[in-house]
Amino acid sequence: MQIGEHVYSFHNGFKSDNALDFSKRSSFDCDVMLERVYPTRIILPMLQHCGEECVPTVRVGSHVTIGQCIGAPSPGSFAVPIHSGISGNVTAIKPITLPTGNTCQAVYIESDRKRTYHSSIRPRNDVNVSAAQVMGIVRDSGVVGMGGEGIPTIAKINRARKLKVKQLLVNCLQSEPFAACDYLRIGEYADYIIMGAVAMAGACGVKVINILISKEHKYEITALKSAMERSCTEYSGYAFNFKFMKQRYPQGYYRMVSKALYGVELKENETLEEKCKAVLFNCSTIYSCWEAIKDGIPLVSRVISISTENGISHNVLAPIGTPVSELLDSVNGMTNTSKRIIWGNHLTGIEINNPNDTPIIKTTSGVCVVNRSEISVAPCSGCGKCVDACPMDLEPVILHSLLISGKQDKADEFFARRCISCGACSYVCPSGLDLTGVIAAYSSSRRSQVRYPYSSVNDRINIGGASLLEAYTEQEQVQQVKDTNAFTLPFEGGKIV
Repeated sequence: MQIGEHVYSFHNGFKSDNALDFSKRSSFDCDVMLERVYPTRIILPMLQHCGEECVPTVRVGSHVTIGQCIGAPSPGSFAVPIHSGISGNVTAIKPITLPTGNTCQAVYIESDRKRTYHSSIRPRNDVNVSAAQVMGIVRDSGVVGMGGEGIPTIAKINRARKLKVKQLLVNCLQSEPFAACDYLRIGEYADYIIMGAVAMAGACGVKVINILISKEHKYEITALKSAMERSCTEYSGYAFNFKFMKQRYPQGYYRMVSKALYGVELKENETLEEKCKAVLFNCSTIYSCWEAIKDGIPLVSRVISISTENGISHNVLAPIGTPVSELLDSVNGMTNTSKRIIWGNHLTGIEINNPNDTPIIKTTSGVCVVNRSEISVAPCSGCGKCVDACPMDLEPVILHSLLISGKQDKADEFFARRCISCGACSYVCPSGLDLTGVIAAYSSSRRSQVRYPYSSVNDRINIGGASLLEAYTEQEQVQQVKDTNAFTLPFEGGKIV
């Protein structure tokens, strides 16, 4: 384990000096999980990832259990399966439109209050698994990038192997105000993150694991160090390094990581794997991968940070598909129709009007409740704060002016499509201009649905009607043996759990 003193970062962005000051969140970062949420029903959209819609594998009236596959990818589609986080009966299968604008089928399940697990959900006695088995488990457990983009994790592994990356990066850089679900995972389940990182590194074919984290998070750093010390005798041949990053928003975005660590400015459609020979996984994603490997549990729940603009915040563990209204009701009746409810975090979330019918999905890390207030809008003063804050080195005020004037082609010349919708420019604008809303809407409209280029024919996922955590077929295992990159993860003597 190596710990460097150099602190990495990108240019611009911002660190707030008021109530949103990230350095003042230590008490919330260490906040224990409030409780597990047991909803009366869940709504499971068949499109919760970057890619194509799944097909329901159940019917109205079907009884389902926790961990059961209720949505599977069509053969050859770019998708991963979806599983139930509660036991109960399917009451409806009908279209739903998510706050992102995506419309797809959704499976509605009414809880039977029994919390019965599917018979196949059981801990793995021996996790001395091969790289092929790790890939099969990650694929069939439906794990996707939980930092927000929702790229199927198996697709990132496939691409990392194909491009022969040299490093695995563990993203512990959650930097949006009041968001702390990742820090809770690190503090409470550091062993899962360390062992998951080893498993993912083995699957990707790399030996170097770099943990990206801010020095301010001393509690989480200590937890990770302790987990490494406890686990160091159970694996060999892997080098762990801490790469300390500045506590700056939006530090954890992969383009910012590329700038900070490697000095590489990624163009549109370029990837870390291709340009920097590194693959980046969110720490909560890695936790879910190890949970699937060790405990046999697919991705059926996640930690959600529930917060207000005043900093009153809690972390809860909820089944994926829990309606936002039930999530808020679990926190001292936080639901208040007079307030704005944000699906997501404060700067990047989307306001919703129907919390009863809007569920959390695999990529939802937070829900915010903020006061309604009239924002005073004034003409641009030319202060340049938005330019200083933009992490992509854009000129938001010029782009905003061009777009509201209908000059889209001219906006393209100023690289409007590079906007990452972080919200920094609007946050710092003293005139109250909706810079992010205008620019991000245009940027998103010009991109394809699969924004991260993983959807080539060679990367497509074909699991057909796979259910739960099925292993590879004998034929697939033979193919993996012939692969010179195939190996067994070096848990000495087989790690018994």
